[in-house]
Amino acid sequence: MKKLFFLFLSLVTTFSSYAQEEKMLEQGLLIGAGAGFPVQNGAETDGFNSGSYWNYRHDYKLNSLIGYRFRFLPERTFFYDLDLTLGFQKMETDKYWSALHVPAPDKDKTLTEFVMPISVAASWNWRFARRFFLGAGVAPTLYAQPHAAFDLGLLAKVGYRVSRHCELALSYQYGCLNTLKHFNDGPANGRRGHLTDLTLSVFVPF
Repeated sequence: MKKLFFLFLSLVTTFSSYAQEEKMLEQGLLIGAGAGFPVQNGAETDGFNSGSYWNYRHDYKLNSLIGYRFRFLPERTFFYDLDLTLGFQKMETDKYWSALHVPAPDKDKTLTEFVMPISVAASWNWRFARRFFLGAGVAPTLYAQPHAAFDLGLLAKVGYRVSRHCELALSYQYGCLNTLKHFNDGPANGRRGHLTDLTLSVFVPF
């Protein structure tokens, strides 16, 4: 028993000494804003005329997020980020008749929606210069609004460390799943496609 105790104490002492020599974890606030690009896959038939189709034009009026980042091995050339974020997005959808390229009737023309994604993004990063780095990863996302939907995003980013307590990054997230089909409601019924985002974020380590 004494041997096991001393072995455990030795391991704890060794790990503590190593942790003091090298910073293992950095964490802090993450905020961002940018633009979204909903992509409609094809068009939906109107059900009355086989040669006529409804199509949709999407526009993000607002794209912002707030979250928290855990960065592992921050002082190494290769490091890892785990981001927990909550997004706030406003999306407008215009519906039009693609056969004649005319808009739908006024009551069905435009739909405004509040989109709220909750994401857990994991990325692998490479510091190729003293202050610059590149990263890639995955971002499983649950959309809580306007309807529940799940998406699996692929993430790419480039970042710049401004100072000890500030870092800027430009990231692109490509949604792989048919998320828009879950948002079918009212005048936008019949949509299908995926969501992508381009975001400028600020990381503030504590």
